[in-house]
Amino acid sequence: MTEVIRKRTIRPSTRKETSVNYRIHLDGLAHGDMLIINITHESKPFQKSFRFKASEVLKKKSLGFKVVQDTDVVQIQWMSTQPLNG
Repeated sequence: MTEVIRKRTIRPSTRKETSVNYRIHLDGLAHGDMLIINITHESKPFQKSFRFKASEVLKKKSLGFKVVQDTDVVQIQWMSTQPLNG
C-alpha cells in the first residue's frame, strides 16, 4: 500500500465570499493506495489531515469538501465520501 499525499490550502483572499467548495483531484491513485489529504489555511492556525482508502474513492474524479468558517473556527465538511478518521 502506497500513501499518496495531496495538499490543499484554504485561500479566502483569492475567492468570492460565497465560494466555499474545494476539490481534491484523484488522478494517479491505485486501488490499494491510502490517500492522505492535508488541509491548511492561509491566515489562520488551521491544519488537519484526512485519510481515505483509494478503493473507496476511485469511482470519482475528485473529492469535494466545503469550508465553514466562523471568526476563529474552521470546519471541513466532506461532500460525499467520508474520511476514515471522521
